[in-house]
Amino acid sequence: MPGMNQAIRTFLSAAPSLALILILRAGGKTGFGVAAVLAADSEAVTMRTILREYHTAASQHLQSLEADFNAHRPPGVAPIVYLDYDRIATWFGVGEGPSTVDQAIGDYLKAKTGRIYDAPTLSLLAKAMNSLDAEGVVMQRDGAGSCLVVPQYPGVSFRTAYAASFRLGPYDALAGKTVAIDLSTKEFANFVNAHESWHCLDVRYMRDSGDGLAGAVKQNRAEMFADIGGVMEGIRNGADLTLIDKAAALHAGWAFLTGPAHAKMPGDSNEHFASIIYDTQDGLDALKIRIQQMGIANFRQLDRDQLRALDYEITDAHCLTYTQAQALQAYYATGQAPAVAAPWIARLAVVTAASVRDATPAELAARKQSAQDALGHLGATVARPSGSALSDGRVGDTAQTDQAAEPLLLQALKTRAAELGSATSFANQLKARQEMTDSLREKLLGDPSSERATEAQLQLLLYTDPHLIPRKNAIGRFAFADSAPN
Repeated sequence: MPGMNQAIRTFLSAAPSLALILILRAGGKTGFGVAAVLAADSEAVTMRTILREYHTAASQHLQSLEADFNAHRPPGVAPIVYLDYDRIATWFGVGEGPSTVDQAIGDYLKAKTGRIYDAPTLSLLAKAMNSLDAEGVVMQRDGAGSCLVVPQYPGVSFRTAYAASFRLGPYDALAGKTVAIDLSTKEFANFVNAHESWHCLDVRYMRDSGDGLAGAVKQNRAEMFADIGGVMEGIRNGADLTLIDKAAALHAGWAFLTGPAHAKMPGDSNEHFASIIYDTQDGLDALKIRIQQMGIANFRQLDRDQLRALDYEITDAHCLTYTQAQALQAYYATGQAPAVAAPWIARLAVVTAASVRDATPAELAARKQSAQDALGHLGATVARPSGSALSDGRVGDTAQTDQAAEPLLLQALKTRAAELGSATSFANQLKARQEMTDSLREKLLGDPSSERATEAQLQLLLYTDPHLIPRKNAIGRFAFADSAPN
């Protein structure tokens, strides 16, 4: 995703109240009912316990997505395995759990697949999850192995995630501006997850790497392929063609506005050519024309193997050439458009102008107030599952700090666990946690005016001990040095 691999990392360092958010990142439901009561409250908790008992809506959606991709993947493509933030975080959060995120991921993968993954792989996955980076990690050779996908973290909104991607160190390319792309948090998450999953379907571009500008051109092919695949999935599942315009605007606006800052970074850094890598607009525009020509109903009849063939055809025809990339990078570095790139740069400027505009004074004031509320008063109001005794009232007010809010949150969870049968039953504790998590995420999707506060509430809930035990410093095991964001 455009800058998302550095974006959330930047966001975390800039927003301390969310920097602890899991330091670890996600609806269709598959029919889980109320969690079965454990044989005994004293039963030892393991990763398999979490897999059996903890079923958030996000976890169920990942299972459904994984089943669909694996049932309909093209020949020669290894199975996809999604890493579940909720279950990995919960296992990491219990006292019986492992001491590092790497180990928690390893336990999850072993319980889920029966395989033991090596330390470098686990470290790579932990780095992505700690930074809330959606990422597809291809680990397949000729169909063997697997492709591991870190999905979009379900606890942040589209506006938060996208705005973070414009912050490059002290520079904020979005300062004083506002995003005008009409993309919901749900649409964004679905697109990101499909994008990363399509990296797993790529048996050509992902295996071709290089350094410098030549390497960036090769990466551009992989990202264009994944972008096209990402919107293909959305359209197959009912979205209209405006999804293509939104995805193109996402990347064009980000690449155009961050290009000059990236060009100033050291030439051997991963970010120097980032705005080149994610310039995928031409491929997306070509896909839209192709669908219009064949008809959207006919397009939706294509299977993934046919879609992949179409994706390769479009990407081969519209990915950046070395000459184009060189001209675009020269523009970002100097501000002067080489003749060969002038029409193309003009198109990027037009799309960017329609996607990102100057913020009004009222919007800037509201943004500042929202950030202050979220950063200064963590987890003030906790949503209660409808139909329970927790459905009315508040856990606290916006004047409370996170240290004051945690005991109130724990009490709310204990009360709900007791309503479910026993406040000391780990199954009921997990069920209460799942209900509150789902309720807050529904609010995140449906109430944009309170996004930042809801994100902070989800953060507090995430690092609350699953056994509902108060943490000595209100943060406890989630303040781990070895997994701090970069």
